[in-house]
Amino acid sequence: MLIKKRRLIIITGVIIICGFILFSLLHLVPFQILPLQNKPEQVPQKVYDYYLILDEQDERTLMYVPLVAHVGDEVLTEDNKLYQIVRIEENRAYARFIRSIDLEKIKE
Repeated sequence: MLIKKRRLIIITGVIIICGFILFSLLHLVPFQILPLQNKPEQVPQKVYDYYLILDEQDERTLMYVPLVAHVGDEVLTEDNKLYQIVRIEENRAYARFIRSIDLEKIKE
């Protein structure tokens, strides 16, 4: 009877140790049951030294800016016309006319 208990304790101990070793090595095995899906990386916008701001309708040059241009940025030209950038292709930003701004009315 004592020998059967010893065998049972030894077998149980070996099973527990083997289970612990297998569990600790589980992170090394590729897990194919539920594979993790990575999000696709977004292509970053290439940064240029300057951006050429063009009128969207007639592609007239409005200005050069040494800043990174983004869609939605607003541009105020020399003749007080407000434009909003609607699309960017390489270092060319196309802007849409929004309104003329009268600075004299704003001062009053």
